[in-house]
Amino acid sequence: MKQIIDDFKTAFKNCTYSAVHHKKLRLKQQLQQLADALGEDEISEVYGYGNLIEDFENEVAELLGKEAAVFLPSGTMAQPVALKVWSEAARSPYVGYHPTSHLQLHEQNGVQALWGLTPISLGSPLHVPTLNDIKHAANNRLAAILLELPMREIGGQLPSWDDLVAQSEWMKANDIKRHLDGARLWQCPAAYNTSLAEIAALFDSVYVSFYKDLGGIAGACLLGDRAFIDQAKIWIRRAGGNLYSLAPYVVAARQGLKTHLPSMTDRRTQAIWLAEQLNAIDAFQTWPSVPQTNMFRLRVNKRAEDVLPKISQWMQDNDCAIIGLPYEQGETHFSCELTVGDAFDQLTLEQWQHKLTSFKCIFSE
Repeated sequence: MKQIIDDFKTAFKNCTYSAVHHKKLRLKQQLQQLADALGEDEISEVYGYGNLIEDFENEVAELLGKEAAVFLPSGTMAQPVALKVWSEAARSPYVGYHPTSHLQLHEQNGVQALWGLTPISLGSPLHVPTLNDIKHAANNRLAAILLELPMREIGGQLPSWDDLVAQSEWMKANDIKRHLDGARLWQCPAAYNTSLAEIAALFDSVYVSFYKDLGGIAGACLLGDRAFIDQAKIWIRRAGGNLYSLAPYVVAARQGLKTHLPSMTDRRTQAIWLAEQLNAIDAFQTWPSVPQTNMFRLRVNKRAEDVLPKISQWMQDNDCAIIGLPYEQGETHFSCELTVGDAFDQLTLEQWQHKLTSFKCIFSE
């Protein structure tokens, strides 16, 4: 099976066209574009001080309607920092988040081992948290609750706007700090038909990422009021996140925000169209059936070892990728995650329809 997966990765990487992710750039090309985006007089910041980073932090804070922001290397640092600040303020180690949160699945129990916090599970793994889930978790004296918008592990799903507002208002009334895992927050305004600032206003602190949807190199921002950011900076320094310079990450984030944010509504429309085409293939089932954002998950009801070699060959023959690498395999199925980026713009819908018609033939053999 390893060879099958390796062949799939190679075929995917070599495709000129892809229905998922952003257009592929060689590192030299990417860095050259960033260099070209710099002003002649711009200079690197030092330990978080300087116009380059401070102007960008102010831009992001204004965009999300918060008093202040701080740029730091990763979300894996940003989110525990936020929860630690709220834990210290509340003098309680308890923090709540969904069982599919990044902190739960992908951070090696760092929230407990490094940060001394005690996580409380919130809701069931396959569903968006409800207000009742939040109330149940709050039987513990919670310092903060983390909500993820959109929720990656369940296909980019979101609570309804009314439900989200009700959850936020209940937490505020019960003195529980509200933290937003906004790793992919940029996808949400199109789904809610509202602004980033209106969404962020429902939370006391917000984390956003700059490399997932915006094509940056790495990097994140934490946002909140000035008192929160002042405390966050102390913990970032303690954790080794206050690097001598974050300039390359800041420039890439700034350029990604300028390049990709205006297209997020189009990406959602394209994801909905793509999911409809894939659901027309008998073996395919998207989750959710109609994407709420520009990401969704796909279940293929075929054995991976039977189908993946055919998909790899099709990618080689057509110089095109339709789906990404499987993240999960069962005895009779496998599942993939699809996020539509600017690579989709390389072909027209008519051209994509032609590719999909050819791709569909793999599953009717």
